[in-house]
Amino acid sequence: MNYQPLTLAIADDHILFRKGVLELLKGFSEITLVADASNGAELLELVESNLPDIFMLDLEMPEMDGVDTSRYLLSKYPHVKILIMSTYGDEALVDNLLEEGVKGYLLKNSEPDELRQALQALKAGKSYYSSAIKIEVPCK
Repeated sequence: MNYQPLTLAIADDHILFRKGVLELLKGFSEITLVADASNGAELLELVESNLPDIFMLDLEMPEMDGVDTSRYLLSKYPHVKILIMSTYGDEALVDNLLEEGVKGYLLKNSEPDELRQALQALKAGKSYYSSAIKIEVPCK
């Protein structure tokens, strides 16, 4: 399969999870990691002058969580692509994030291939949501 190259920044306060994802991403040659951080505020300091193609954000983090980070990024850079990762599959929460402009939502128990698929969809300008989450994607 032909994968599009992309740059990625990750924020997740669970160090073991974040480092595991970083190791996994090393096997995806099309992905260049530009930053990883333990919260949204730290991530913004690292990348705001050079935005990646995609931000991958944990939903719940100290200081600045995924929702607040997404709101900040989307208010300042409306075309930024954000993938939220969480253990929560609450459809109402995902619907709210959709309305705010988040393009992807992936459950943390997803397979590595689904993460790759989600990142590629966002890079191509599409939305991606875990198949376990039943939502209606709004038409634009």
